[in-house]
This record gives sequence, C-alpha cells and structure tokens, in this order.
Amino acid sequence: MGRFRDLWASGRFAIKQKQEDVDQQQHEALDMIHELSPDYAVSEASKVILDALKSRRGQETGKWLKAMVPESAIAPPQQAQETTGASIYDEMTTWMDALFKQFTELVFEFNKQAVGTDLLISYEKPKLYEKKSDEFWYKPVTKTYQGRLTTRQWALVVRGRDAKISIFVFPASMLLAFNADQDGEQDQPPFMEVVRADVNGINAWTIAGERAPLEAVPHLAKELLGDLIRVSSGAMAESELFTSHADAHKLGENLAVGYDQQAAQAAIPAQARHKSGEHTVNLDEMNVFDACDIVDGIIERELQRLYTEAAKLGPGVPQAETARKQISTVESFRMKMLEAFEEFTTASQALVAADQAAQEQLARK
Repeated sequence: MGRFRDLWASGRFAIKQKQEDVDQQQHEALDMIHELSPDYAVSEASKVILDALKSRRGQETGKWLKAMVPESAIAPPQQAQETTGASIYDEMTTWMDALFKQFTELVFEFNKQAVGTDLLISYEKPKLYEKKSDEFWYKPVTKTYQGRLTTRQWALVVRGRDAKISIFVFPASMLLAFNADQDGEQDQPPFMEVVRADVNGINAWTIAGERAPLEAVPHLAKELLGDLIRVSSGAMAESELFTSHADAHKLGENLAVGYDQQAAQAAIPAQARHKSGEHTVNLDEMNVFDACDIVDGIIERELQRLYTEAAKLGPGVPQAETARKQISTVESFRMKMLEAFEEFTTASQALVAADQAAQEQLARK
C-alpha cells in the first residue's frame, strides 16, 4: 500500500469523540494499517526504542545541553523589559525557525545516505495554524506554529504555542488524527517540552529546568534527528545517546547502528517502486488515495535521483546549491499535496460519519 491509503484508513479515527480511550483508538488504527499495509506497520523494536528514549529525555537532555553549551558561551540577555504575549510568541517562532533551519541542513546531508531506504526524511517547515473556538461568545483564536519531519513509518512533530514548544514522536499513520485535534496534547503526551521559565532570575527557554538558548539548538537538532532515525530504523546502540556528534550523522556508523540497508530496500513495497511504470493499472478500480500514492511514488523516485546526484557534488560548487533548491521545490510540492489530502480525508470522513449518524437516528425512530 502507500502513505495516502494509510492516511485514508486512519482518517475515521481523527473524528472520534474525545471521551473514547485514545490508546485504544491508536491500537485499532495501527492494527488496521498493519492489516492493509504490513510493510508500513511499525515494528516492536521501534516501539521499544521509543519507550527507552522517552525515559532518557527530559531531565537528562537538560543536563546534557547545559554541558554542551556552558553559561559562558551563551550570549548575554538583552535588557529586561516587560514581556507581552505577542513577544513570547515571536520568540517561540524564532526558536522553532532556528531548530528547523538546522533540521534542513541535517536532513539534506542525511538523505544523501538514505536514498533507496525507508529512512528517507521528508520535512515541513513550521507554519501558522489558527483555530477559532465556538465554545465562547467572543470566539478566541488559538495560534499554533507547527512543523514536522517524517520517515515512511514515523513522524517527529514540533508544535509551538506561546510559552511552550512541544515535541512529539509517533507513528506516521497517526498524523491525521493528531493534526485534526489541535487540542489533543493531553491524549498524546509530548516526547519533550521546551518552556519559558525563570532560571536564576532570567526568563528563558528551558528543558527540564535547564536553559535551552538559541546556542543550544544545533546540538538539540542533531539529537532529535538521531532519535527519529533510531526509532524508524528499529536499531540503537547505547553509544549513540548524548554524544557530541562532531561528525555528520552517518547511517550505520554513528547512527542507527545495526540498520540493515539492504533489508530496508527489500522491504519497500512494490507499489512504492513506481507503480506508474506498470501497464496493468486498472483506472476504473482506482480510488483517490491510489492516484495519490502513484504520484507519491513518482515524487519519491525524483527525490532519490536528486539526492543521488547531490551526493556526487562537492561542497560549495554552484551545482550543489542548485540541487538543494531543486530538492526543496520537490519536497515543498510533496508536502502541499499531503496536506491537501489530509484536509480532504478529514472532511470526507466527517461527512461519512455524519451520514452514518443520520441513518442510525432514522433507524431508531
């Protein structure tokens, strides 16, 4: 199967009532994905790694960042001034933009090595989402700044709201349900949180009580990207945690040790290998998600070609910058298509649910 079929299959879980058990919803959704598309289902090894990483993040991350970026290396704070909600929001977006700038650089280099595997990373830079609440007469608007990284099976989502930045890691098949409920953080606990707090009289961004200034962002970006790859590959060595990462992430060397690239390539479903090239496709039997999966396969092939070419270019040559821009353009198109399909799926599944509810009501009369 493909990612769009998986999104469609998981769509009905996005419109469940909040009082239902969320863990059970996720279990049912993942079971459905496993049944429809076993090659896309997450492995038990990946779940174990995620649980292990969750227990290591938080307090240890704060201490590690403090050691990586000592106080003497942090730029002195600007003159204290009254902080408004707007200024906190602007600081939050600046912090997240800095994080995703680092992600962009790291992903570009990593994908050169991940071509042909299910670890190829797609990224969506943060953007603003606004949601109006109809529960109050004055209809307040919630502003959410959100971006994400995704492999074929896992997603890392960074969501900022004023004085808090929440980082989540969960199966990519749950993205639609997560995005459909912008208020569902109590149901999907964050993997890590960055919050505004007072540290020694200074109001700053913190992780587990330790300062997390912009100077710490490059180190944190490498660690978070490493977490996503560790979980996605289902392989992790203890030496990979909280290291200096002086070298770039290298698949199978200092990151995702034990990952079998040949096995990953063999696991990529035949449909993802460009079903568009086959002549046995029956258009009359295709659905919207089938068509999107075919286009997605073509985009995947184009990205692999561009990354393969980029890997042959030396740093700093004009062709390298052109290759980066081409890759960015293709990635942007892919994310817009995925976002449009998510909106379409949510709306369609809501209509189906409303129709079923109406039919049930008529049946009870």
